Amino acid sequence: MVVYYGTKRKVKKIKDLGPTTCPNCGHNVIATLNREGGYHHVYGIPVFPNVGGWKFIGCPNCGIAKKLTGAEFKDLKKQQ
Repeated sequence: MVVYYGTKRKVKKIKDLGPTTCPNCGHNVIATLNREGGYHHVYGIPVFPNVGGWKFIGCPNCGIAKKLTGAEFKDLKKQQ
């Protein structure tokens, strides 16, 4: 019997953090607060979510990501 199993990861944009200068590419960009997640699939059906995906700030120009701790993520998410 063959079981088709796989995972699919997605990046969800939580919110824009406002204009900033990227330390990698030097462009003025609007940084975004992101969370990586996804599901484990069996026969193409999502069964259960991936646990503990990345939480990061991303640059839309060069794609670099700064990984955040859980506390840093919560603080940035609460800011208005």
